[in-house]
Amino acid sequence: MMAETCYSQGKKILLLPEQQPNGTWRCRFVIPGLLESTMGTSDDAPMGKYKSEWDAKTAAFSLAKKAIDTSRAARETNPPWRKA
Repeated sequence: MMAETCYSQGKKILLLPEQQPNGTWRCRFVIPGLLESTMGTSDDAPMGKYKSEWDAKTAAFSLAKKAIDTSRAARETNPPWRKA
């Protein structure tokens, strides 16, 4: 399995596509350095949804961007230096 590196808002995203036994694709992703939920997958959708590697990677990248956006919004709302 070959990882592909992408970036969103300066954060590295590793995409790890894999073909399933039934010929469909899914793609896991890892966001190094992101404490909240550093790993996810595009197979949150029903099995067999992604007919191509490209579609699976696109979905995983979209989920990774949402994770980065959510993390950034949480940090801006409650910065580490502010006591809860």
